[in-house]
Amino acid sequence: MFKVIAFANTLAIIDLILHPLFHLWISIAPRSYEWMMNLFVAGLHLQVTNFDSSFSHIALGTIVEASTFWILGAMVALIYNRLLNVK
Repeated sequence: MFKVIAFANTLAIIDLILHPLFHLWISIAPRSYEWMMNLFVAGLHLQVTNFDSSFSHIALGTIVEASTFWILGAMVALIYNRLLNVK
């Protein structure tokens, strides 16, 4: 069984670390980031703009994304635990 809060917190913390790191990558080498995203997501034509490097965008995006990952983690753990207890 998963501990729901612990699993959700783990996913949120991972996102709190990775999201700013991706924005750091964008600020250092935007063309490299665009190339990588175009390579891994078929049909996506990504273009980095100044908005992507603004502090408010990074902060708000990190909070929203970490919250979403926390909710997703909690849902996955709850569903997993529920399916595990079905007899």
